[in-house]
Amino acid sequence: MRTTIRALRTALAFSVVVCLTARADHGPGTSGGGATTQSGETLKPREFSFDVRLEYTEFDNVSSEGIESKAATAGAFDLLDRSFLYTVSVGYGIIENWQASISIGYYEAVNPREAEFDPGTGETEILTFNPDGVTDLWLTTKYRFYRGPWGQFAALGGVKFPTGEDDVRNSAGERVEPSATAGSGSFDGIAGLAHSRWLTSRMTLDASALYTFRTEHDDFKLGDRIDAGVAVAYRLTEDIEKYPQLSVFTEANLRHLFKSEEEGERDPNTGGTVLFLSPGVRFSVHRDVALTFSAQFPVFQDLNGTQLETDFRVLAALTATF
Repeated sequence: MRTTIRALRTALAFSVVVCLTARADHGPGTSGGGATTQSGETLKPREFSFDVRLEYTEFDNVSSEGIESKAATAGAFDLLDRSFLYTVSVGYGIIENWQASISIGYYEAVNPREAEFDPGTGETEILTFNPDGVTDLWLTTKYRFYRGPWGQFAALGGVKFPTGEDDVRNSAGERVEPSATAGSGSFDGIAGLAHSRWLTSRMTLDASALYTFRTEHDDFKLGDRIDAGVAVAYRLTEDIEKYPQLSVFTEANLRHLFKSEEEGERDPNTGGTVLFLSPGVRFSVHRDVALTFSAQFPVFQDLNGTQLETDFRVLAALTATF
């Protein structure tokens, strides 16, 4: 146990993941159940899992002229250079085929700011703010309802509690939209399906689809979210019982955000669809301890209105079961 704890601390020090999106869609409050494909497997009864991950997102570098142009077009334009999202999750196998988990994180943004255009003067004012803080807390559950020749199928669900900081003011004293803060201030839910199966003795397939339901808070409602993913992994180590093991994988993740609403009106500069392709590697130190690294590249971005695009994302995670 002491060795595992030391390993977790070490992983937390160097784990990095990128999380990039666009105006009104880049805070951790817009996250659903996660950026990677879910598995149809469940923990064994009375088994614990501990997951530490760090997400790093690099956003599009917009010039001063570009910022002014986008602000003039949209009226206001939110942007940041990059963001870090640190997340800790603990899972528990309740009975056979049924598990529950809890997760919370810390959000950190680099150079967050708002560009507001004044049509009277024709000038753009840059307002700064600090959204860093603890994120909202998620309670999730997974139930595996099929295990057989066609692999494993599981249903997922969860509830988000507004534990994160959502009352953030910019340098002009104006409240920042919850989409750019560590917490959204709302109770949200998630539901979905996951599937896993062996393709060969070394190759596995995972697929999942999740829908995140948003609720309104202070006359603001983040857009609902759809996450779908497919991942194929190949174990390079021939003997499945031999450790350490090395596996490589590739993953396709589709994320669709519906438009946010403020005082009942939809914001035309929110929401959109992004498709990520993600190569990665997993190093299993032991049967119960694994390190995962993945880079996500947006190969398709169709964002509504004027928004900040994603350059790339990087994910590093340490998972242990005991």
